[in-house]
Order: sequence, then structure tokens, then C-alpha cells
Amino acid sequence: MRRNWRRPRRRGHARDGNVSRQLKRQIGRAQGERGAKPSPARRARPRSREERLNRILLIGGGGLAIGAVILAVLAPRFDGGLLAINLAAIAVGLLMGKVIGKFIFRRVLPAGK
Repeated sequence: MRRNWRRPRRRGHARDGNVSRQLKRQIGRAQGERGAKPSPARRARPRSREERLNRILLIGGGGLAIGAVILAVLAPRFDGGLLAINLAAIAVGLLMGKVIGKFIFRRVLPAGK
């Protein structure tokens, strides 16, 4: 009896390259951690004090500006001039916060430098 109509028998698992994820994990464990290892995740670059201060001021100033716009829109009578004054005051306050923050968080250098 001839079996030409059947696929030839091959030995071993998944000779056609179709391997399940579970089987791949089992093979990886059986190899005893040999082979390609994923590279470790890169750590974030340490941020300077000035960068942290800028981020705090950006988030705080954005929140204040959004609050000023919402209050101006929800007011019984919209006044564009008052909104502009409020936004300008927020901008001046942020600049003052930057200067004060630089003064407070300044790095004290040794006397020799």
C-alpha cells in the first residue's frame, strides 16, 4: 500500500516552525538560562534641580491658567480684559517662583571653587 497522499512523517515537535508560546517558554527554561537574554531596561537620566523646578512650575502654572480661563468663562459676564490681567499675573507669579526657587535651591559650592 502506497502512502503518496499523506505528508511524510517527521520526528520531533513542530517541524513546520509552528511552536506554541508555552512550548517556547518550556524550552527556554530547560536550557537553563542559556542563550539570548533581553537587555536590561535603560534607567531614566537623573534630572537636575533646575529641571525639576521647571516641571513643577510648568504643571502648577498650567493648572492656574486653566483655572483662570474656566472662572472667566463661567462668570455671569465674560470679561476678556480681566482674563488677560489674570493670565499676566499668573505669568509674573511663575517668573517670581522661578527666581525664588533658584535662590532657595541654589547649590552651595565649596569655598575653594
